[in-house]
Amino acid sequence: MKKTEKIIQTVIIYTLIVMMTVVLLLATIELGYYIFKFVIESDNAILNLSQLMELFGAFMLVLIGIELLDTIRVYLKENVVHVEVVVLVAIIAVARKVVVLKLEDIDGMKIIGIALIIVALAAAYYFIKKTGLMVCSVDENEKNGIGEKEQNEEKEIMMP
Repeated sequence: MKKTEKIIQTVIIYTLIVMMTVVLLLATIELGYYIFKFVIESDNAILNLSQLMELFGAFMLVLIGIELLDTIRVYLKENVVHVEVVVLVAIIAVARKVVVLKLEDIDGMKIIGIALIIVALAAAYYFIKKTGLMVCSVDENEKNGIGEKEQNEEKEIMMP
């Protein structure tokens, strides 16, 4: 990758980190506001089921954002994407959808579709754990499975 492309990529990643941090901060404040509002509005400081579902959905949304922020930070530091974390974020996102889902509002095909997504993500996570594939490098120097370390070792061997 050329130096200017690397600089542009780094600027974009830092911008994403700042924007994601702002969004997470706002989402956390909104979650706190929801909790405060629901407790104040209730008679016995007990939340009803629909309020709990809203809170769980907002809470899981913050968790998804935190995981995405962590993925972006790791990519910036190591220039690799942690495949396991990406799949876990997808699992959390689908779980959030299932938690806030109102079954009476959707048809059977959508429920089957969500079930298939859950099975596919679970299978992907299982195979990632089983094979030990935790990261996916996105560095151009790592072609044909040769990492930067191996390339440097090859250069040292070839030098007189």
